[in-house]
Amino acid sequence: MKSEILKVGFVVFTIISIVLIGACAPPETVTAPPGGTVPPPTLSPEKVIKDLAYIKILVSGYSDDPDPQEDGITLDIMFYDSKSEPITFYDIPVTVTIELYGYREVLDTFDHEKMELIYQAQVTVDHSMRMSEMFGKYIRIPFENIMVDQNKYYEFGTIKVIVITPKQGNFEAIQDLVKLCAKD
Repeated sequence: MKSEILKVGFVVFTIISIVLIGACAPPETVTAPPGGTVPPPTLSPEKVIKDLAYIKILVSGYSDDPDPQEDGITLDIMFYDSKSEPITFYDIPVTVTIELYGYREVLDTFDHEKMELIYQAQVTVDHSMRMSEMFGKYIRIPFENIMVDQNKYYEFGTIKVIVITPKQGNFEAIQDLVKLCAKD
């Protein structure tokens, strides 16, 4: 019983510590540039993310003003080890390639063979997402940077994210039903 209480106390202490540490540092928002690619940075070979096994992504909308209409999409990337535990890292630059795909017909939305590349960008992040950056402050892509032709493509598409590490290879995640444009 005592060991269970100690475990719960340790978990609560750890979570509070992470929140306080994340709150002390100013958030670093990385905004993806307009379409096109940027060459990957030169990375130090000795910097690795310990036991990185896979990534997951969460994409949602954001608004920068009191208007309820979304101004773009946000991308949260979570890094996991081989035990499916979240990984936190700092000062290890990785390249993130972001690809957005559109569909010409609503019925094609989940058919990845029919998706068409409509936007691509690369950004560099040097840390895992902090608590203060969750839900809208880690990576942002304004709709005006995506410039999707709403007469040609359905408003929802697919995002593919590739995290490129110098020593550990590439890690990929995909999410469907991503909003590609502001509603006209």
